[in-house]
Amino acid sequence: MPKRPRMFKIDTEMQRCCALLEEEVSNWPLVKTKPMFGMIAFYRDKTIFAAIPRTRAAETEKSVLIKLPGTRDERFRKASGPGAGWVTFEVWSANDITEALQWLEQAYDNAKGGSP
Repeated sequence: MPKRPRMFKIDTEMQRCCALLEEEVSNWPLVKTKPMFGMIAFYRDKTIFAAIPRTRAAETEKSVLIKLPGTRDERFRKASGPGAGWVTFEVWSANDITEALQWLEQAYDNAKGGSP
């Protein structure tokens, strides 16, 4: 049986940042959410496009999972998310929220009309 990936406990600052991201993204049209291993998964219709930590994070204690296939931006690391094309974006402080929202919006747009 494969070893389960390590999930990192997030600190209070990260919880605040992620709550702001969750509040914003949850209000976008056609977005549905589901709890997922200490995170909240975001779907556009039936297509998952992000996972934001609530109590646990994947990859590092500061990472948000975003589905952006083919992205080569230096701020990202490849992630072992559910399927191909996942990267992590590190949210170190509230200063990173605007950029995180831009990447989340790109992933949301990519999920438009996609299949699960």
